[in-house]
Amino acid sequence: MAPPSLQVQTVLYGNPPGDVERFVGSMAVAAARARAAGAVGQVSLAIGDCSPAPVLDRAAIVARHGPAFDRVDYVHFGENLGSAGGHNRLFGSLAADVAIVSNADGYASPLLVTELLAPLGDPDVGIVEARQVPLEQPKAHDPTTGDTSWASGSCLAVRAEVVEATGGFDPSLFFLHLDDVDFSWRVRLAGWRVVHRPAAAFFHDKRLGPAGDLQASDAELRHSAEAWVLLPWRYSRRDVAEVMLARLQASGDPRFREAAERLLERQRAGDLPEPIDPEGRVAMFALPHYAFAPHRFTW
Repeated sequence: MAPPSLQVQTVLYGNPPGDVERFVGSMAVAAARARAAGAVGQVSLAIGDCSPAPVLDRAAIVARHGPAFDRVDYVHFGENLGSAGGHNRLFGSLAADVAIVSNADGYASPLLVTELLAPLGDPDVGIVEARQVPLEQPKAHDPTTGDTSWASGSCLAVRAEVVEATGGFDPSLFFLHLDDVDFSWRVRLAGWRVVHRPAAAFFHDKRLGPAGDLQASDAELRHSAEAWVLLPWRYSRRDVAEVMLARLQASGDPRFREAAERLLERQRAGDLPEPIDPEGRVAMFALPHYAFAPHRFTW
């Protein structure tokens, strides 16, 4: 069989152009290595820009990176669609067998593409997740099969047929945070496996604050707070949703209390999602912090 075709896609919002160039260059190297190994056929690059003004010059990005890809598309959306909406918009023009969904604030190891595509030789595998370095996701995965609860949208590979069957991400509920958890769980409900690939390394340029916590913008905090309630509500765990809502209401952070009020308004308006997965086949809210998978490390 011919090797699969691939679309590498990323969504921007005010990213420094140098970071985007670093990301694209690293993906070009990884794609070239995969092509030389016979692991991939045609490779395209799709960049969607949600920034108020374009971050990049389209002609320049095509001129610099066109030789490394069979096709380069750069589109300025003219509105902030969020990561979920931006990637879904790029999915709309997906003509490849596989898409690599990735953040532009990082870069690929030379074997990333080769390693991400390898598990897709099993038709039961729908999504393959890269290993983030140096700050790994602490969630557990099966050391033999790689099976895991969900895949981080920081860098994953997904079959085009999976996107078509599930509709991709759900920006109506998850604009910026937990869109990847929800997508992974819906993929698993549809019958595909989600696996972690430790050899597929992606450097994710996340920074820690003085207290050792990840630095987050106001928008990230606001959307994450709402998502922590919306996700368990969608997956038939109203008890967890109510616990998370109460925590937001009791928070000393006014951004979290504002998020709680918006959620209460949605509840009063009947604008919360219809519950799915009532048997808990894929959803997981592990104590003590209601994590979405068992953790490999001690808390």
